[in-house]
Amino acid sequence: MTDPEAAAFRRLFEAEEEAGLAVLDTGGRIRFANAALTAMCGAGPAPVPGTLGAALFVAASRDAVADAIAAALAGPPAPPVVPARLADPGLPADASFEVACRPLRGEPGALMRVVDVTARRRIQAQMEEGARLQSIGQLAGGVAHDFNNLLAAISGAAEAALAREPGPETAEDLRQILDSATRGARLVKQLLAFASRQALAPRVIALGEAVDAMAPLLVRLLGARQVLKFDMARPGPLVRVDPSQLDQALLNLVVNARDAMPEGGTIRIALREVMLAREEVAQGAVIPAGDWVVLSVEDHGRGIAPDLLPRIFEPFFTTRRGAGGTGLGLSTVLGILRQSGGHVSVASAPGQGTVFRLWFPRAGGAAQAAAPAAPAEAAPTMARRVLLVEDEAPLRLLARRALEGAGHEVRVAEDAEAALEVLEGGFLPEVLVTDVTMPGEMDGLALADAMRARIAGLSVVLVSGYAEATVGDGLAGRGIRFLEKPFRMADLAAAVAEARPAAG
Repeated sequence: MTDPEAAAFRRLFEAEEEAGLAVLDTGGRIRFANAALTAMCGAGPAPVPGTLGAALFVAASRDAVADAIAAALAGPPAPPVVPARLADPGLPADASFEVACRPLRGEPGALMRVVDVTARRRIQAQMEEGARLQSIGQLAGGVAHDFNNLLAAISGAAEAALAREPGPETAEDLRQILDSATRGARLVKQLLAFASRQALAPRVIALGEAVDAMAPLLVRLLGARQVLKFDMARPGPLVRVDPSQLDQALLNLVVNARDAMPEGGTIRIALREVMLAREEVAQGAVIPAGDWVVLSVEDHGRGIAPDLLPRIFEPFFTTRRGAGGTGLGLSTVLGILRQSGGHVSVASAPGQGTVFRLWFPRAGGAAQAAAPAAPAEAAPTMARRVLLVEDEAPLRLLARRALEGAGHEVRVAEDAEAALEVLEGGFLPEVLVTDVTMPGEMDGLALADAMRARIAGLSVVLVSGYAEATVGDGLAGRGIRFLEKPFRMADLAAAVAEARPAAG
């Protein structure tokens, strides 16, 4: 290499900021290194002349780096890139580097290039976790739908049996069945929350005021050993969220913090406005740069083991199974935040405590008051002609009994095609009660549209094991009453009585 070439190489070498570079002699020792490599090494061995290049790395990586250097000194082709970890004791546990070596051109020796890939690996890991959680969410949503159908049939059968006024012991057993079905329905709702398939009523609220409104309930949840402290401005920054879902998320996190400190301690709830200059990795996602409002819940309890941290948002994963934990609290929080356009991040160290952060996009405008409840209309009491379309035979039988018991004239069909055949046979219903998901080419919404094209003023009650938000937006505006499974048969009878045709 000529003197001008050497000078140009040295300028380029020193100007490199993204990668740490070192020129090695034939013995694998450093001749000179750039400033970027010196900064990377931190409190570990410095890349000073005469130091073995492999000595910059921890013992577990040293042999692989030494082999790569030896292969480069032996001549082309260049050895493959090897993963390694620098020997700086201050590096985070997940710090990761890649080392590439190649022969120098025109003179003996090798060039070692070290790149910090920690951020890239973190994002890759979060994307993989996000994909895994998304797959679990899709599975959870499908399972929730099927369970809702089963729970509707169980609770409907118990209701029908109770209506026949059995003996006291049998009645008590049936009420226990109804209670268990209700608890099962609550678990299914939490699954739907994780799967981001629940109905939301978001509005712009001042987050500090919303937390204040929950404070009395949160205090009552804590024992005498736990103290709740707030660090936030009032009324606080604006966010767009369903207030009831915010309450649920905050409640779950405070209960989690309480259980992490059985001997007592302080739970701190803080509110901050954060302007992210660059994206940040979080559980299963990457938080983009921008303006955020962060609500945090911090405890000083036992903390979470690093090997458990990636699993804490999985449905039914819990370390408190014997203490009554269901493993749905944190998965519900994650689902609520995702459906609200936000994120959840967590930092924890065993024996030092845990802090959960809820990231909400900052909202503009002004806070919105809750919509006033619509005045109740008197439900008609006359008998109505009802076409009931349900592919689950037990539920179809129970629903028919309930509606006929309420005085309605009922025809049944197991799918949309059979329902249209009922119309062809001359039965013209006033109310269509139909499941959304059915076998065949036509679902419940398409059936409702097809029947309304034939029957003016037809009222529609749509039932589903999925939440309304999953079925479709604007159902009320289309004059469709929605009933989520599992429902009580009395609720179905009331929905039929209150059903109204679409306006206009």
